Amino acid sequence: MGMTTMPPPSVAPPIPDVSGLPAQPAPNSRSLVRARMLVLLVGYLLVAAAAGDIFGRFDWTLLIAPIVPTTIAVALIGRNAALRAVGAIVAVGAAVGVTVVIEGGEFGDLVDAFTSGVQGLLSTDWPSPARPDLLGTVAAVLATATAISDELAGRRRFHLLPLLPLLACYLGAIALSAPVGVTWSWLVLLAAVGGAFAMLRPDGTLHDRLVLIRGERRIVPLLLIAAIVVGLVTIPVSLTTRADPRRNDPAEQTAPLLDPIESTLALRALDPPEVLHRVTPSGDQALPVRWRSAALANYDGRRWTPNLTLRPIGTILGPVTGPVVDAGISFLDDNLSLVPLPGAPVSIDAEVETDAERTVVRLIDTPSPGDEIGVVSNIAPTTGDAIELGIAPRVVDESASPFTELAEGLAGDGAAVDQLAQLSATMRDEFVLDSQVQGGGLQQALIDRFLRDTQRGTAEQFAAAFVLLARSLGIEARIATGFIASASADDQQTTRPGEALELSSADAAVWPEVQLSDGSWLAYDPVPPEEATDGAPPPPEPQVQSPAAPQPPIAPPPDPDTDTAPPEEIATDEAPGPLSTVITWVARGTLVIGVLLLPFAAAAAVIAGIKYRRRRRRLRAATPRERIVGAWATATDVLVDAGLDIDASNTDGEIAARGESLVAEARRDLRHLSALASAATYGAPEHPDLLAEDATRCLEVIDDTMASSRTRWQRTRWRLSLRSLRPSTRSPVTA
Repeated sequence: MGMTTMPPPSVAPPIPDVSGLPAQPAPNSRSLVRARMLVLLVGYLLVAAAAGDIFGRFDWTLLIAPIVPTTIAVALIGRNAALRAVGAIVAVGAAVGVTVVIEGGEFGDLVDAFTSGVQGLLSTDWPSPARPDLLGTVAAVLATATAISDELAGRRRFHLLPLLPLLACYLGAIALSAPVGVTWSWLVLLAAVGGAFAMLRPDGTLHDRLVLIRGERRIVPLLLIAAIVVGLVTIPVSLTTRADPRRNDPAEQTAPLLDPIESTLALRALDPPEVLHRVTPSGDQALPVRWRSAALANYDGRRWTPNLTLRPIGTILGPVTGPVVDAGISFLDDNLSLVPLPGAPVSIDAEVETDAERTVVRLIDTPSPGDEIGVVSNIAPTTGDAIELGIAPRVVDESASPFTELAEGLAGDGAAVDQLAQLSATMRDEFVLDSQVQGGGLQQALIDRFLRDTQRGTAEQFAAAFVLLARSLGIEARIATGFIASASADDQQTTRPGEALELSSADAAVWPEVQLSDGSWLAYDPVPPEEATDGAPPPPEPQVQSPAAPQPPIAPPPDPDTDTAPPEEIATDEAPGPLSTVITWVARGTLVIGVLLLPFAAAAAVIAGIKYRRRRRRLRAATPRERIVGAWATATDVLVDAGLDIDASNTDGEIAARGESLVAEARRDLRHLSALASAATYGAPEHPDLLAEDATRCLEVIDDTMASSRTRWQRTRWRLSLRSLRPSTRSPVTA
């Protein structure tokens, strides 16, 4: 009987191990992934709304940032990783681009949003200005975090990890809007979003998900990572001061700002006077007549200077502390940039930069004549407020201590408010105002002579003397500059309700202010209401100024660092030899000398190139005023390279007088150029184009004169001098 062969039993093929491959959602789980992404979208929309506090207001354009990446991520569920990565990058760029375009930005703002935007946010005061580049930076962070969370939400191995970028974004929003603090409504809503997201675990029933949440082992490392992120976000932000309108932070550096007192004097000297501002109330409101544009608190015994850190800020500048003025300020001259205000500012509808104490509010973009900006400002306090609140104290420093005994005699006894009133009345009634008095400067020796001997001085001396006397009594005081639209000494004087106010160059004024205990500043007016007409000569002026420093020689002394002896000639071998040997040694010597001189030649080329580019930039500036000032700045650099030392306190006229010895044959051109620069800086000269050409001609004459008076070696050293480039010796005149 034959045996029948049975077929072998079928064996199932082996199942490949795919545990090491990235888990992709099955078709039936894609709806769950979409739900997780939509929950994350709600969370990021909440964070985008909270991020509006960075700019002091809600900005709906930030909501675009999480919507675009989520839309693309949902559409690409189940596609390969490379395509999802490309889609995320495109989504982030599109979200930021749409935000920048809606805010009126350009391509440069889009680039700044990805490059210098974070630095821009940290270098502005709170609230940050709603500029396209800064909004684009916040949108870029939100869009990037959304794309990362969406990618993590589609992976089975990660459950709560997609919440980490969301948490980091919220912490960043809190840090950048730190003065606002934590808004609990946003926090509660985000907690609800986090709970809803935790319910959407990819595996198991709802009961299983609740149990897994309770025993989720990844919660501990997630909280640890969150704590680290908090530190990384808050530490750099806390180290970078973002000033708060509700807090006065000390300034850290001096901002470049024209001397406000000199600017005031230049405005008053305009003949005929020019109307600079027109203030129009928004309703039937009376306007104050005193409008401050700057305040000076630092005194070094010679001049009063501001100590500011000017940074861009948004529209909110400070809180409302009492009655306010709501008005429109028109700028009638294109050389104006400081915004005059009657008190502490509240808000402004223009792009400005300011300091922490709001002593200066400066427009970022130079206004065109006729431009109007809306401002809301607190009204300055009154004497009644000073009686109610009290006067802020101050430690008596060495600049004020010599006047303590004199101040006590002039102010009498009583409370600080009574002493200040008596001091102001005494100076106004017993001292003499004389704008042409000899020795009308603000040096401490001249102020001492004014108070003790002559009692006759300029309005600036009255203000400076009052501040020093008040400080000698232990009272915080400063000098303010701006406009007083009335000659009345009553600082409560206002216009008629609804009447517009014009501020002209003749209204430019300097006055003292005293700080009250709440941080506000009360103005005083110790200046007599009438100018002296008796013409009585003051007593002989003592020697109060230090002797003039000797003028530098025409040929500066040799500089041991750069003055080197000419290289010795190459000595050939005394023994006669073949011609080829001589040529070889000459070539080698030339090569060695060339290699040794190459660094010096490169350094000389770099120095000459830097000076040439700076000179060219100044003389090709956009406006005639900038070209005039640039020509004067270049001329002072030429003088500095020739050995002239210029102090920061020197005026243009003093610089020209000290530099005459270096340009003896061009002294008239030097003085003329300094006068043109002063007129362009502090006034509005006629025919500016012709004056700019005249300034360039004067500079060329000065340059040619100095070059012709020097030997070739002296001329080379002068051209390559580093004095005008070093911070310690360079000219303080900038353009």
